[in-house]
Amino acid sequence: MERLHDAEVLGGREGLSNVIEGITIMEAPDIADWLKGGEMLLTSLYPIRNYTEEEQRDFVFRLADKGVSALMIKNHRFVKKIPDAIVEAGEKTALPIIQIPQDIPYVDVLYPVMEELFNNQVMKLKYFIDVHDRFTALSLTDAGLESIITTLGELIGNPVALYDRNFVCMTATSSYTMPTVQMERNVEREKIVETKFPYYWMTAKITEPETKSVEQIVVPIRTVNRIKVHLIITEVYKRLEELDFIAIENAATALSLELVKQFAVAEVEREFKNDIIDDLLAGKGQILETVYHRANLIGWDLDRSYAVLLFHVKEEFTSLSQKEMNKPRSSRRLQTKTFTYLHEAIRSQFGDGILRSRSDTIILLLPVDQQEGKGKNWLAAVKEKAREIQGNIRAKAKDIVVQVGIGNVAETVMDISGRYQEAQDALDLGGTLYGSESVTAFAELGLFRLLCQFPDPAALTSFIPPSLSRLLESKNAIKNDLLHTLEVFLEHNQNAAKAAQDLFVHYKTVMYRLERIKEITGMDFEDSEEMLGVRVGMKIINLVKNRK
Repeated sequence: MERLHDAEVLGGREGLSNVIEGITIMEAPDIADWLKGGEMLLTSLYPIRNYTEEEQRDFVFRLADKGVSALMIKNHRFVKKIPDAIVEAGEKTALPIIQIPQDIPYVDVLYPVMEELFNNQVMKLKYFIDVHDRFTALSLTDAGLESIITTLGELIGNPVALYDRNFVCMTATSSYTMPTVQMERNVEREKIVETKFPYYWMTAKITEPETKSVEQIVVPIRTVNRIKVHLIITEVYKRLEELDFIAIENAATALSLELVKQFAVAEVEREFKNDIIDDLLAGKGQILETVYHRANLIGWDLDRSYAVLLFHVKEEFTSLSQKEMNKPRSSRRLQTKTFTYLHEAIRSQFGDGILRSRSDTIILLLPVDQQEGKGKNWLAAVKEKAREIQGNIRAKAKDIVVQVGIGNVAETVMDISGRYQEAQDALDLGGTLYGSESVTAFAELGLFRLLCQFPDPAALTSFIPPSLSRLLESKNAIKNDLLHTLEVFLEHNQNAAKAAQDLFVHYKTVMYRLERIKEITGMDFEDSEEMLGVRVGMKIINLVKNRK
């Protein structure tokens, strides 16, 4: 400023780069109590003319603590010389102590500074309006997420990316400057610019266009359904400035609106799809033509063959104490979070499948080639993928288990209802026979499908042949070994050598146990009818045991 060419910096020269956000005249010694920070103070030191040196130092320290930008002093007839204590304190706190000539009125400093501040605010307001109009236009024209972050990248001159809640990149303005490693949160830059939206800084490493460490600003964006995405700007080409944060704020608002809009559209589409699936599962033949028409609108091919899979989710506690510890937790929140994981895992394994959620179960209609569906190879591959999904969920939620039931292949849409019931039966029987984390196919249940029609254990056990009952009732010390050996022996079609390998015992041991079984029960291993009865009896024993 021309009027301040004769001003002199007496101390605190390191603070000359302080940003001036306001200017005021010091009228009272307690002015520090009314300051917000960033002000430049004009004073003649008259209000503190009677302060001791120690009080003068404390006064400057308080101003520095408040974030005052500078202390500009005009000599007065009551204060001939600026005290050394004030100059020294300004030097220590990097608060500029500036002496202005006595003939300069305060207004010659006040007005130009206020005009500069006002012009700066007007410039910011004009920039805000321009940026706001650009992002509003993008929102009104359904430009999409990619256009929003592209516009932001052009405004701030740095690469911009949008990540989902798991920090997987959804879209980015430049793949060459994408961070390869996020190292740690940078707390030193947390409060550089005050904003109305939350953000934090990260230090990251990039390899393009050269390997180096860079700073990132991460802006979490929440939508009405609480799904969070992350807007990330990487300082590759320049440091972010105050005006950049105006652009980031408007971009964050536009992104939030776009996500809300996408969520609303997805909800309508999801309900539409769910209605179609519900009609297929219910087997409403009278509206088959309508189902075909609605499916065509969303690109579903109902002329294909589909297998029905059920993924049942439930909590599993290893002990009573663990159950008590988990009691206060919100089961709804846990279920929602787990369902999100499960949806993602199923999508990753069965990308072309059709999903439907019901209570604690996810229904999957999986397209299967008609020729493959007639064989068993498709089933083995599906079961393998189902186990990978179970492992994925177990790794993310230790107290959650996923049980899977698989129906046969529906060659037409009219068969889907029946295959859904088969998958439900496989789920129920699998839990009874093989435990809460089983993967069970209806096609592999065999005789168990018939046996499970008898819910009363007494009715079931009446089908156990007398010879097997004698073994069950015997007091022999190795009764359990004999039962297990008999089961394995029958599974291997009465091949004692293979049974020995499976049991990890000597062949003679198996022969000895078989002789003991004959002595106790009187079984005739050559009688096919009796052996069929024993096989059925062993399945009944297992079924009753698992039900208990």
